[in-house]
Amino acid sequence: MSKRGQRGFTLIELLVGLTLLGLVVVALSGGLRIGLMGTDRVTTRASQLDQLRGVQAFLRERIAAARPIRWTDDRGGSVIAFDGRAGRLAFVADLPAYPDVGGLYKLVVEREGTDLVLARTLTEGRVPGFDGVSATRDVIARDIGVVRFSYFGRADRGEPMWHDTWTAAQSLPDLVRIELGAARTDGAIWPAIVIAPRLGEQPR
Repeated sequence: MSKRGQRGFTLIELLVGLTLLGLVVVALSGGLRIGLMGTDRVTTRASQLDQLRGVQAFLRERIAAARPIRWTDDRGGSVIAFDGRAGRLAFVADLPAYPDVGGLYKLVVEREGTDLVLARTLTEGRVPGFDGVSATRDVIARDIGVVRFSYFGRADRGEPMWHDTWTAAQSLPDLVRIELGAARTDGAIWPAIVIAPRLGEQPR
């Protein structure tokens, strides 16, 4: 066999090969890093969606059970026990042994920092107002950046429409819409939920 047939790699060929190998390793490590980042984003998004579904189910059940109890206001008139604002919702509903003593409760749902909080106070339903409803506070969702409520119904004998507030009214709203957004996203709002309080007007 000739010496030409036994010739190995030259130094230049070896350097070129090592350079190409280095480029391949860099490309693979970069792809792996991007893949891991994508997996983290998917996992975070899935966790947020799981939280969203849980919060929506909880609020749907509570608001659907809102009681149309009537209170006497400061002027001696009769108003429904419901105080809905853009960033805060207060109403009266039955809580069946949640999480300890079941019964009729005054409930307030609002955001505190990045927590969505449910404040509750056991009530007989006779004392009007939601001031001081803070006997027990439960965090029902964390990392919440946006909470927005709106209310559909006929207010002041007008046409049914969406309102930013529903206070001192004569009836429960026909629908309650809730929009939630995570604090650690680009500000996008999750899909809104619309809930219809299912209990009718109580007899006086």
